[in-house]
Amino acid sequence: MAQSDKRENSVLFSLRELRSIEETRVKEEEDAEKSAEEARIRARMDDERRVREADEAKTHAAEQAARRDSETREQRVREDAVRVQEAEARARADHQASLEAHRLQQEMEIRKTEASKKRPVALVVAMLVLAAITVGAVLFYVQRSNEKALADRKAQDAKVQSEKDRDIAAQKIKETAELKAQVDGLISALSDLDNQMKESERQLGAASSQADRDKVAARQAEIRRQQREAQARLDKVKAGVKLRCPPDQPLC
Repeated sequence: MAQSDKRENSVLFSLRELRSIEETRVKEEEDAEKSAEEARIRARMDDERRVREADEAKTHAAEQAARRDSETREQRVREDAVRVQEAEARARADHQASLEAHRLQQEMEIRKTEASKKRPVALVVAMLVLAAITVGAVLFYVQRSNEKALADRKAQDAKVQSEKDRDIAAQKIKETAELKAQVDGLISALSDLDNQMKESERQLGAASSQADRDKVAARQAEIRRQQREAQARLDKVKAGVKLRCPPDQPLC
């Protein structure tokens, strides 16, 4: 009777052991399937994010190109307006000088005629002094007009350049933030893949059959492929950052 009880207990123990092994195997398969599904979801999300980022980059590039074209047109309009103003100022100055010269010529002719009759020396001297003062005043007016037009143009150009510099700085800050976000995301993805690889190594060590080991090995191969892709994307982003930033500022 005691021998029979021992055999019964041994059978029960074996059944419990087998049941425990089966439950462990089922749980590992479920965990592996869950991990694979999570990996597929992450891969799909990464693909969607890359497509979205590519679309945003294209849209951003198009907006930048349109903005640059608009700024170029506005700059050209401003420059044309300044040139027109300068031309008008020169034309007014030249016209005024021509009128003054013509008036002076007429006065000199009149006074010359009168002087030929009376020939007063003092009057001739006065005429010459008046002519010199008039010519000097005209030349001073023309010079001041040209200087003012040039100063206005320089001030306008400085204002436009300041606006461009401010826009370029803001754009650089935005692009740097986007690059940093990409780098952080890729580093996080690589860290997650490393954790997945460690878990798969644990599962490989616990596998009880060749089929389980093959399944884990296939999962490891997929993780390595994702690691290579993520590392390649990270290297590409870092290469872009290196081209944009000085050596002492990895993420300028």
